[in-house]
Amino acid sequence: MRRLAVDGIWAEMVDILERRGPRLYIGVPGDEPDIIDAARAAGATWSAQQDQRTAGYAAVGWSRITGRAAVLATASGPNLLNALIGIAEAYTTRTPLLVVTTVVRDAVVGRGGFQEFPVAGLSGGLFTWTHRIADRAELSWAVARALHLAEHGRGGPVHLLVDPELVDAEAVEMPRNIEAGQPIPPGQTAEALGPVLAALSAARRPVLLFGGGTRRADVVEFGVPLADSLNALCLVTASGRGVFPEDHRRFGGVAGLYLPPQTRAALHDADVVVVLGSQLEETALMGWEHPDRSCLVHVDTDPAVFNRAVAARFSVLCEAGFFVRVAHRELPAPTAHAAAWWTPWQRVTGETAGGIETVRFWSALREALPGNGIEVIAQENGLADLWGYYAPCFTLPAGIAPLVPGEQTPLGFGLGAALGAALGGRRALAVGGDGAFLTNLPTLVAAGRARADICYICLDNGGFGWPSLARDDTGMVDFDVADGISALAGTAGFGVEMVSKAESLAETLAGALAASGPRLVVVRLCDRPSFPPTAPGDL
Repeated sequence: MRRLAVDGIWAEMVDILERRGPRLYIGVPGDEPDIIDAARAAGATWSAQQDQRTAGYAAVGWSRITGRAAVLATASGPNLLNALIGIAEAYTTRTPLLVVTTVVRDAVVGRGGFQEFPVAGLSGGLFTWTHRIADRAELSWAVARALHLAEHGRGGPVHLLVDPELVDAEAVEMPRNIEAGQPIPPGQTAEALGPVLAALSAARRPVLLFGGGTRRADVVEFGVPLADSLNALCLVTASGRGVFPEDHRRFGGVAGLYLPPQTRAALHDADVVVVLGSQLEETALMGWEHPDRSCLVHVDTDPAVFNRAVAARFSVLCEAGFFVRVAHRELPAPTAHAAAWWTPWQRVTGETAGGIETVRFWSALREALPGNGIEVIAQENGLADLWGYYAPCFTLPAGIAPLVPGEQTPLGFGLGAALGAALGGRRALAVGGDGAFLTNLPTLVAAGRARADICYICLDNGGFGWPSLARDDTGMVDFDVADGISALAGTAGFGVEMVSKAESLAETLAGALAASGPRLVVVRLCDRPSFPPTAPGDL
């Protein structure tokens, strides 16, 4: 058996990367040694996968949880193309990611080279920067710039193309780059924010909307007291979940499609809405019939998102954390505990006996999660999964980080992203429908091989529930695959349980969440409720 050498450019690249912080190196191993081999030889964190889509999802999940760019190793052709869904997800959510692609040799370009593909043309909507390393002397610069663009500013995936000829090229002695400092984001002075703060101070029905560009530490320290000062109703976007405590009396739910009817009515009546760190994607605006009727304040570090979908009265170019600190400092503290100007939503639980309804599952999971050490929960975005974004059914327990898809919502993303979190040492939970599991079976095999500390919950409603709601004949979207999924998981080394009765649900969930290693719970659902509900009676 031929021994694969792991020195040369790959070892040098790992050294450059690791000096800027430890990270995950993941991908499908090729015939020749690549950066994953070098990471393994260097003692760095690595994971060899058999499916590039799983590797892409896991890389994005690891990066989302840590805030650092994972390294996704790819090769020109189907290897890279199979990972593009995960890369597109990283782009839309501004998740840092470094994609390294080994391209075909120059000598065969245009001559039918094996798996030749114009990878350099994959840019807009996928990568914030693409660069082909043509000379080993520029390696240090290229890696440093790639990390800077991935982890700061807009953020998102960057793409480095490596020529095979460089792998065996002689190293070039170059001075080490001086470590770049943290870039200073655009800011505003308290004086410049005067008109905005005056509008907030005069508000009688204010709303604060926290997006994925906000940080929990800033929101807890300054955002919550600011909300108390303003008597504000607080919302989050799907990507912003976890930054505002969902057990707080001011929490109104997840914006857009997932808002409870009471909160949607309050948003309609708001006189000032402050949007912090959100691009205001279409899903965040669903149910917001007249988003420009209120005084809208949009705070973001990217001026390109201002007035893109909604006209703002005030566009504030600064970090969300800076804005809430200044607003908290400058606005007066409340003199008395003001009564909420909105109608709070009420919890729902579903039936307690017989079959397991979708609403019942999510309310039971909410009760089962605290106290078992779960650190990350990843959710899919199918019909049954949507109820996990609906506050009356499920709120995120304190101390648990969410992993949710962005605007691309690829089926199976949450399953692979949770694997990335588990590879980073987190105790993870992933909830998805049977359709999501069916499209991402390699992830189960990968999690079993890695003996990942992850609990998968498969919500079995017998098919693609969302399309079935719009069809008179559901035969095209109905299937029964839960037994096959369970069999595959068992073969891959999972502990497998199945539950179909409501009276057994709580005990089954508690046991699975507290256990360790790879495990799967199949929950047989007895309904396919439409979403969103418009009134409590619709539940």
